[in-house]
Amino acid sequence: MGEINNENKKHPLAIGMRTVKTALTVFLCLVVYSLAERAGIASQFDAFLACTAAIICIQDSMEKSVSFGLHRIYGTGVGALLGVIFLYVDMFFQNRYLILIMCAVGIIVLITVCNALNISDSIVIGCVVFLVIVLEQTLDSPLVSSIHRLLDTVIGIAIAILINHFIHNPDARGKEVPEEEE
Repeated sequence: MGEINNENKKHPLAIGMRTVKTALTVFLCLVVYSLAERAGIASQFDAFLACTAAIICIQDSMEKSVSFGLHRIYGTGVGALLGVIFLYVDMFFQNRYLILIMCAVGIIVLITVCNALNISDSIVIGCVVFLVIVLEQTLDSPLVSSIHRLLDTVIGIAIAILINHFIHNPDARGKEVPEEEE
């Protein structure tokens, strides 16, 4: 019967270039944030958010990397803006249980706003950022906290896009890296 062609099939444990670039991107984010933490302007949580953005943005083409990055920025922006608004409302009422209801209402508002703006690909990250901002215990003002989340995202995306562009650029080779190389 039919034979299976294994000539072009990579070993399941093979480490592809996209995997290496993802690891390098995370490493560079961690280095940047380690230096920023020593300078007193960042935390490990900030590094986590930048690394998350970077991981999401290493894709099999520059077009996809930029697209994922833009959706990440849009979602982070909407989530951060709504997070600030809801935190200020919470600060006004100072009711521990109200925040629980406000989180659910905020998710509904966020999804509705993203759909209205035609950025439905940004909904998931917007919801995550919204919850991080609303539930995060920080001494910063809600506005400062939200700005930090947005900056962390932009820094992670910038590092990822630079790595994807300058190291083994999938578009420059004329072929895309298969998804299996994640």
